[in-house]
Amino acid sequence: MATPHVSVPTTATRAADAAAWLSCVAPRPAARLRLVCLPYAGAGAAAYRPWASLLGDDVELWTAQLPGRERRLADPPLSTMDELAPPLVDAIVERVRAPFAIFGHSMGGLIGYEVAARLVARGGPVPRRLVVSAARPPRNAAPLGAAHRLDDAALTRWLHDLGGIPDEVLADPGLLELILPTVRADLTVVASYRPAIVPPLPLPVDAVAAADDPLVSPDEVAGWAACTDSGFSLTVVPGGHLYLHDSPPPLSRLLGGGPATDRAYVEGATR
Repeated sequence: MATPHVSVPTTATRAADAAAWLSCVAPRPAARLRLVCLPYAGAGAAAYRPWASLLGDDVELWTAQLPGRERRLADPPLSTMDELAPPLVDAIVERVRAPFAIFGHSMGGLIGYEVAARLVARGGPVPRRLVVSAARPPRNAAPLGAAHRLDDAALTRWLHDLGGIPDEVLADPGLLELILPTVRADLTVVASYRPAIVPPLPLPVDAVAAADDPLVSPDEVAGWAACTDSGFSLTVVPGGHLYLHDSPPPLSRLLGGGPATDRAYVEGATR
């Protein structure tokens, strides 16, 4: 009997795969920290690129690019956490130099928790901290995902009411046709994510909640305290679920840096 051929990924293949999932916005070799940003439902890497100038020279910004959006538009979107988390873990191990932190907004917060837990389970590298924004904790994620069952028209209205879809996109049926399958797949990730065990992470978790978020209240976001045994903080900011469209969270303070990004946040919030 012939011995079956087993394909072993080469170093170049692993690097190419990692680059598809994770890219550095502005390389800063002397940065004291790298920040890996994970997207909310329907969003791509572009949602975080403007943060590079806010974070300054001390933080190097990395953004995840999930299938089904931007430069990966031709790749089918994935609809389970077990499909999304492993390649992101591999990409971080392959590309991101410690120390690093993980930030995730909404769906990205859940992905961030799962990625951090898997990094801990494999023995590292372990993020310095996890920052979650407008996200329910892992055992209470379901209500965000209810929209994945809506038909296209109802899902479009839901997104518009949330402030997550510009008017110019609403007016373009072709764009909507491209976007909605990815949004639906992302919401399915949230709806189906049910970890049997949620072990406390051995790293600090900082949570951000928006005061007027119709989907996730500050009290619900506070539930992330049970996901760490190494320190927890909750920051409540102005705005709704997608407050990031107007102002970033006070990242510099959350990441243990100076007040620069706090100032940028306050100035942005008052425009």
